Amino acid sequence: MAEIATNVLHNVGNVLNSVNISSDLITRKLRNSKAQGLGKAMQLINEHPDDLGTFLSEDAKGKLLPGYLNQLVVAITQEQQEMLDELNQMNKSVDHIKDIVATQQSYAGANSMTEPLFINELLEDALRMNAGALTRHHVTVVREYADVPQVMGDKHRLLLILINLISNAKYAMSDLSNRPRTMTLTVRIVDDNFLEISVKDDGEGIAPENMTRIFAHGFTTRKEGHGFGLHSCALAAIEMNGHLTAHSDGPGQGALFTLQIPLISVTENA
Repeated sequence: MAEIATNVLHNVGNVLNSVNISSDLITRKLRNSKAQGLGKAMQLINEHPDDLGTFLSEDAKGKLLPGYLNQLVVAITQEQQEMLDELNQMNKSVDHIKDIVATQQSYAGANSMTEPLFINELLEDALRMNAGALTRHHVTVVREYADVPQVMGDKHRLLLILINLISNAKYAMSDLSNRPRTMTLTVRIVDDNFLEISVKDDGEGIAPENMTRIFAHGFTTRKEGHGFGLHSCALAAIEMNGHLTAHSDGPGQGALFTLQIPLISVTENA
């Protein structure tokens, strides 16, 4: 149970990074909001209670006021939409945290909860939850998504894996300075029976001696790492009757992580 709790805390921490980024963005937007300009505009209007019409039509500042108010409306509307988008992303992250905590017993082998999913949309959710870190590290994301129909899948186990793999790929490229940082996400159907999702990075690669223990609990090459992420991903893959594999040509050659799970179409499950 201690290992289960540790993995759960690790995965909650990953998603909390996204919550913190959204919170910071909303806070900055509120502090620097164009809405503050409304106070200045109203101050000018209140200074002319008896000659407002003359002020707006003849005074140099007054003539500019209607246009300024129109610009404020546009700017504030845009700010509101941007904050709503961030709040929506924050709500998704919080919902995912709730599910990680509520389903922690599933890591001991309980049955999966499956639902209809569009895998490409799920990948985009995982990218959004890592968006702040990807932007800060100047990572270019290449999408190679096949036209995959809606499938039955365990949304939160899949998100757990995708968030971890994307975060790890970003970290693996954090020290690159002589070439672009590129992450490639691929989705395809294999042999009509399996859904395959892969995350490829151009980062530090994996030494041959580490390949056999890359998914072991507690193994990590990071100074601040704990070795929980890939281990929990491997367990989640097994619990979905799939498997997670890693490949690297060695140090400095990048890495490729591939998840394969049984392909279950929505019609098959009906």
